[in-house]
Amino acid sequence: SQRIVSGGSTITQQLVKIATGRQRRSWFGKIYETIVAWKIERRWSKERILAEYLNCSSYGNRRLGPEAAARAYFGKSARDLSLAEVIYLAGLPQAPSRFNPWRHPELAAAKYERSLVRLAQLGVITCDDQLLLQKSPPVAHRFDPPRLASHFVDAVIAQHSGVRGPVKTTLDVDLQIKAEQLLRSHLAAMNRHDIAQAAMVILDNDTGAVRTMVGSDNYATNQINGAMRPRSCGSTLKPFVYLAAIDRHLLTAASLLPDTADAIRDEYADYDPQNFNHRFLGPVRLREALGCSLNVPAVFTLSQLGARPTFYGLQKWGFEFRGGLSDYGAGFVLGNAEIRLVDLAGAYAGLARHGMAMRAKFLTAEHFPMKPIASREATAIITDILCDNSAREKSFGANSPLVFDERIAVKTGTSSGFRDAWTVGFNKEHTVAVWIGNFDGRPMRDTFAVRSASPLWAAMMHELLQRDHPLDPPEENGHLVRREICAETGLLPSRFTRSTINELFLKGTEPTEDSANWFSPDGKLLLPSEYAGWCASANNTRGAQVRPDPRITNPIANARYQIDPVLPRSQQMIELTATLGDGVKWFLNDMPQLPQHDGRFFWQLEPGQWNVRAVSPIGIAGETITVE
Repeated sequence: SQRIVSGGSTITQQLVKIATGRQRRSWFGKIYETIVAWKIERRWSKERILAEYLNCSSYGNRRLGPEAAARAYFGKSARDLSLAEVIYLAGLPQAPSRFNPWRHPELAAAKYERSLVRLAQLGVITCDDQLLLQKSPPVAHRFDPPRLASHFVDAVIAQHSGVRGPVKTTLDVDLQIKAEQLLRSHLAAMNRHDIAQAAMVILDNDTGAVRTMVGSDNYATNQINGAMRPRSCGSTLKPFVYLAAIDRHLLTAASLLPDTADAIRDEYADYDPQNFNHRFLGPVRLREALGCSLNVPAVFTLSQLGARPTFYGLQKWGFEFRGGLSDYGAGFVLGNAEIRLVDLAGAYAGLARHGMAMRAKFLTAEHFPMKPIASREATAIITDILCDNSAREKSFGANSPLVFDERIAVKTGTSSGFRDAWTVGFNKEHTVAVWIGNFDGRPMRDTFAVRSASPLWAAMMHELLQRDHPLDPPEENGHLVRREICAETGLLPSRFTRSTINELFLKGTEPTEDSANWFSPDGKLLLPSEYAGWCASANNTRGAQVRPDPRITNPIANARYQIDPVLPRSQQMIELTATLGDGVKWFLNDMPQLPQHDGRFFWQLEPGQWNVRAVSPIGIAGETITVE
């Protein structure tokens, strides 16, 4: 028949066959194994060859090597086995499936008896030893090893399906165990029937290595990996949108952004985002808008950047969206786009690396390139905002789980309908990302991230800070400067400024004018006409007013005056008034007019056509009158 039916092989050849995975018999395979076996025997000792062969041999139930078999069937290390147990295991590799101790214990026991007879025939054991060993045969039990980081292992297998042999992963076993304990304890403490699951990922900031991955509360009952499953992202993308605006010099951390009901209706007529508390704060600095996770300023910023380039820019950070921009619209910045927890952790680790994006890795041998996405200085500004407890106080309070004495960057996100709650943040060494929700998409009853995901995130971060370090404060350099600004306007302080803060700016974007023109003489904040609706609403708790249109109220435009020949000319005067606040200067045909002792302006009528112009720090107005 010209085919190999059976044949003897040396231990070395059997080792080569196992290592190469050959299944089919062929002359070529036998010759190849013989050549490789010859090379191995020239380099390795007999003891090493035997050890390698035994460690590669199957003992049934996917247990390779005597150590794995000893722990699976007898619950001990191979070095602690008795003679009977050693003989029992030695017979299994001949037919691991037929002699399976769990499925066919009687066949495994019969093989043990035959092994004793053969050893006695060979003189390895005495007849007395044989009788003694037959009287007390070993009994194999089932000892399953503890299932550590099962979701992590599944993720490794899914991404590296072709990997063979031992691999070195990035997992920190002690940290994994602690994360699992904290996650289960947190879900039990919440004791909510409408919140069933949670997931957590911890990355090493420098390398992008996944140190911990917990995909559900219990792998034995739920193998769904919440860390690898796309979910609606809530507000977690906002820092990257503001980062792009700052890096492109479109905005600064002090820029005033509109948080009003009608701020984006011209740009997105069919989109009406709301803040989580259903209130609008009016003009807010970018630092507060991000810290408080306000929705309208984020969409306004998106309109300045452009939705399409922003969407594609987010993908550079490692976000793999399931749909395209047309599927999400402008709402992707507020959370209707789906992302994976592991990718979210990877993107925030990029912020911790000062704007260098890199994929998360599971194996130590993996090497992914780092890509600069944003400048170091712009990233420092966003990171500083994420560390700022006072910036988020209006939305989250002064005692939320997000408050740390140390500098820790953190951001929350809650998806529409309370279906997903996220918290992600980083210290100097690690990034921690947490998701809480239900795998079937059931909503959590009015539960925001700060009350669900954030406490678990904070518990893990406090645990890490026992060995990790907080973030360093940003330092001024040739590209990053700090300026004192008016807290209400984001401009330089003026005599009307009630409070100031120190703000970070990219060099060349710091304010150059003061805030005086933004206040009325009595100190009320004056806002552009775009804020008219907000100023008239109950949300306006600051007493802000709409800035009057710069116009001359007297004389009336195109007015015609006639000089009375009877009245003294000194009594024929008109008062000059305008809606330009204090500090108005008047000019008639470019000739400056002097005020009266009380500061009011009067002009004595003179025949001719006159160009009347009023100039103040807040605007200019002009018109023409005729005197006959």
